[in-house]
Amino acid sequence: MISLLMTAVFAQYAPRKDAIWARSTEGATITLDGVLNESVWSQAESLKIVYGQSAGLPTSGWIKDPGGGNGAVTNATDATVKFLVSPDNQLYLAFTVPDTSVCGAAWPIYDGVLMSIKSINTGSVLTSPWEYFLTWWETTDSVGAPPRFNGKFGGGYPSERTAKQKAAWDAGIFVDGIANDPLRDKGYVFEMRVALDSLGYDATKPEGEIIQLNFSIWDADYFYENDPLKVYSTRTSWQSFWNGNNSNVGRVFARPDVTVSSGVLPDIPPEVILQNGAALPAPAIDGQLSEAVWSEVDSFKIRWDDNALRMTYPGVGPYRSGQFQPSLGLPPPLPPVLDPAEATIRIFFRGHYLYFSADINDQLVQGSNSYDAIDGIMLILGDRTDLDLDHKMIFKQLRVNFNGTGQEMGFDFLPEMVDSSDTEFGVSLKGNTTINVNTDIDEGFIIEMKVDLTYIGYPPDLGDKLIFMGVMLADGDSFDDPLQNYGTRTWWFRENGGGPATPWAVMDPNVSVGIEEQQAIVLPKTVELLGNYPNPFNPTTTLQYSLPATGEVELQVFDVLGRQVARQSAGTQRMGVRQIAFDGSVLSSGIYYYRIHLLNRATGSIVKSQTAKMLLVK
Repeated sequence: MISLLMTAVFAQYAPRKDAIWARSTEGATITLDGVLNESVWSQAESLKIVYGQSAGLPTSGWIKDPGGGNGAVTNATDATVKFLVSPDNQLYLAFTVPDTSVCGAAWPIYDGVLMSIKSINTGSVLTSPWEYFLTWWETTDSVGAPPRFNGKFGGGYPSERTAKQKAAWDAGIFVDGIANDPLRDKGYVFEMRVALDSLGYDATKPEGEIIQLNFSIWDADYFYENDPLKVYSTRTSWQSFWNGNNSNVGRVFARPDVTVSSGVLPDIPPEVILQNGAALPAPAIDGQLSEAVWSEVDSFKIRWDDNALRMTYPGVGPYRSGQFQPSLGLPPPLPPVLDPAEATIRIFFRGHYLYFSADINDQLVQGSNSYDAIDGIMLILGDRTDLDLDHKMIFKQLRVNFNGTGQEMGFDFLPEMVDSSDTEFGVSLKGNTTINVNTDIDEGFIIEMKVDLTYIGYPPDLGDKLIFMGVMLADGDSFDDPLQNYGTRTWWFRENGGGPATPWAVMDPNVSVGIEEQQAIVLPKTVELLGNYPNPFNPTTTLQYSLPATGEVELQVFDVLGRQVARQSAGTQRMGVRQIAFDGSVLSSGIYYYRIHLLNRATGSIVKSQTAKMLLVK
């Protein structure tokens, strides 16, 4: 994996708005009573959630629900949300919500919190969203009623819940006032605890954890004051309103050494750094990739049914990236994917243009007018000024594929950009590739784009240099037997404009294509091991490390007796934070040790890392 995906963890960038630290409580006791009188809460990191303001790029939002009444918003949400973790792997959240009218009725008129945490223990390609829904929904006409627990570990009113449900998720509730009456209130507090092991997270491991979640705070006012003209309902979100794999996820970072007494927080670096191509001539957009910049720029791959590859993606990429095979109207079971496509993706910026290429290997290239059966690529980009009705960023789909007659064409938002800006795209066929001919073996095709970023809300100097994006590879194959036809979609972070995520990416003018030494990056002088994840693992894990120089990298694995049991080359890797996927399928369960060797060809020197431990459990 190359440095496009490997964050320069020691560089300084603007604070991320999609991420927050949850400090460890260091074992302090928290009583779930909604009072928040434990001292650790005063040391917790917090978010402000204010109706009418973005809670943070890229996909936070707010909306007045048209089905919730026509009253003016006179008591808007202005909440504070705090985060902590405990040494026994519990996530604590405190929602403090001032509110002059705490109430609930039928959807969408109710107060409370809808939270989604993405489970990573399901074994699926894309992590499963689990709902934590604590609101006064369906508490109509019940004066003083507590909120109801719904979702994965719900159960209804607090008195109706089982011990098992409470062990997985519980909350202390304090209402300053009386819910569901016409008198004015002061607000409420939800003091929540979520068992992270139930979701597959382990915030106690040395390298820590990134907990993927999003939430929205719902606010309905004055339903019980007998004046329908005053009633309204709003919701305000952090990264996404709903439970599901849509929009994006917030990242809650937790690590045992980041505690309520550890002082200054570690920086949370960007997940992706795009290189500046200004030092090399701009390429012609012809689909050839013959210019020097394309051979120098970093790249990553997208490949169908390759979980080990996905585990090398940065940040939450291993769990937000995924694949899907539509049915094409055929009865189950789905036919096998006989010729899965693979794409090498390269992206850089130059001036106010984004340059993108997809070098696609495909032995059967075909055109189709059905979206589920196309061969092509889609680049998805966040528009920096265009917001939807929820006041969150709209993502534009720039798609190129072959139509039913085999003609390469732009689709979705791409034709408008080509017509109205300096955006271009080019396509070429590799080798003797043909379109819609099933009697030969194709090599694939190349798609190249130049995107005028000023057309999607960027100033000419790119402003804050942030970019939010994703890439989807589409591959459709049809045969003489239509029951064998299939289509696939495989994506890096984002399948389409709707989600499921986007990396926090920076176009860094100081990180140049083709220039080895980057002044913005401070590198160690030795190979530093940064841990492996998951650990324990079965049978694959990803090992991360930091290289002091570019060179040939080799992984060596040993058993507890010191015998070398595996040796794996990672090829030539550039200096910086890198990783390698390891497959222990042929090994027995047990403890293993590993180290990294780096051969610097320029100097002939060999640098070795220390040894680290990992546990294989089958």
